[in-house]
Amino acid sequence: MPRTSAHAPRVRKKGPGRATPETHEPLPMVEIVLTGVDGEDWVTETLRSQGVAFRLLACRPADRGRHRLLRLFEVQTDEAGLAPLIRRLRARLSARDIAAASLGADRALVRVSIPMPAGCSAAFDLGDFCISCPFLGADDGTGSVTWKVLVPQIGDARRLLRASARAGAPRPSLVRAGAYRRRWGLTGRQERALRVAFQLGYFDYPRKASLSTLATRLGVGRSTALELLRKATTKLAAERFLAEPPVDRPP
Repeated sequence: MPRTSAHAPRVRKKGPGRATPETHEPLPMVEIVLTGVDGEDWVTETLRSQGVAFRLLACRPADRGRHRLLRLFEVQTDEAGLAPLIRRLRARLSARDIAAASLGADRALVRVSIPMPAGCSAAFDLGDFCISCPFLGADDGTGSVTWKVLVPQIGDARRLLRASARAGAPRPSLVRAGAYRRRWGLTGRQERALRVAFQLGYFDYPRKASLSTLATRLGVGRSTALELLRKATTKLAAERFLAEPPVDRPP
C-alpha cells in the first residue's frame, strides 16, 4: 500500500466525483516602495502657487482607454476665495475638464481631468492600490518622491519601474518589498477610548463627562485614558494634514 506524505494537502470534495486540494496559504499581496519617482505635476504646483492647503481625496481613470485621469481635491482657500485658483487652472484646462463645489466660506472640492501619467495607467492596469501618490509633489523641492503601492504580486514592481521612468532621467529604484505597514490605523484600545469619549460627551462644550468618568468606563487610570485619547486624536490630525503619525508605545 502506498504511503501518504505527511505534507500532502487536505482534500475537500466539491460535488460528486470532484475533489480539490484545500490549502491555507495567504493570498499574495505586498507593499512595494519606489524611490526616485519624478513628482513634477503642474496641478499641485498651481495649488501651491496660489497659497492654498489641499489634499487628494480620490483619483480614477476618466475613460475606458485610460487616456485621462480624474483627480478630486479638497482645498482650503484664503480670503481671496476660489476664483483666482479656478482662473489659473482654466488657463490650461478646458471647461469640461474642471469643476468645483463650495464646502463653505473657505473650503471647496475641485475636480480636474488631466492626461493619464504612465505610472498611474500601469497601476490601474495591474489592479494595484496607491498608498501614497507620487504626483502630489516632493516636500524637499527636488522633484524626486517616494511612491508606496500595494500590489497583488512582486512582479508588478518591474512594470511600475519601467512606466515611471522618464527619458533622460535616472530610473526609479525599488527600495522595499514586503508586508503592508499600517500608517494611520488606531489600535483597538485607542478606537474604543475615542468612541466611548464621544458617546459620553467628553468632547462636547460644555463637557458632559469628566476624564475620571471616561477612565472608569474604560477600566483604566486617568493618565492611561488621557494618553489613549491623545494618541488617537494625534493620528487623526496627522491623517488629515498628511503628516507621519508618531510610533505607538504602550501607555
